[in-house]
Amino acid sequence: MNVAGIEVELVQKEIKNLHLAVYPPDGRVRLAAPVEVNEKTLELYVISKIPWIRKQQRKFANQNRQSPRKYVDRESHYFLGKRYLLRVHEANHSNRSAKVEVKTKPIWICM
Repeated sequence: MNVAGIEVELVQKEIKNLHLAVYPPDGRVRLAAPVEVNEKTLELYVISKIPWIRKQQRKFANQNRQSPRKYVDRESHYFLGKRYLLRVHEANHSNRSAKVEVKTKPIWICM
């Protein structure tokens, strides 16, 4: 369904109430609605919520995104919401597989 230039994913199922959601990172819009509600009513509902939808989409668009990772020494990585520095240790052990260790502060990758 397209309402005022906003593409809305419509899911009709056996529920009692309408559920409108805007999902990160790209601001995708989804409307879950009861099966018995007609499409014109749903369209009017979405029209009434356009300012809220646009506000949420702007919020996601302005959010800082993490740059692509290169996995090099001293690069910042986030794990469980905390920032860690990556330490890469290359060893000449052909019979051992690579491993990752999360220690006190840096994350170690042993290759």
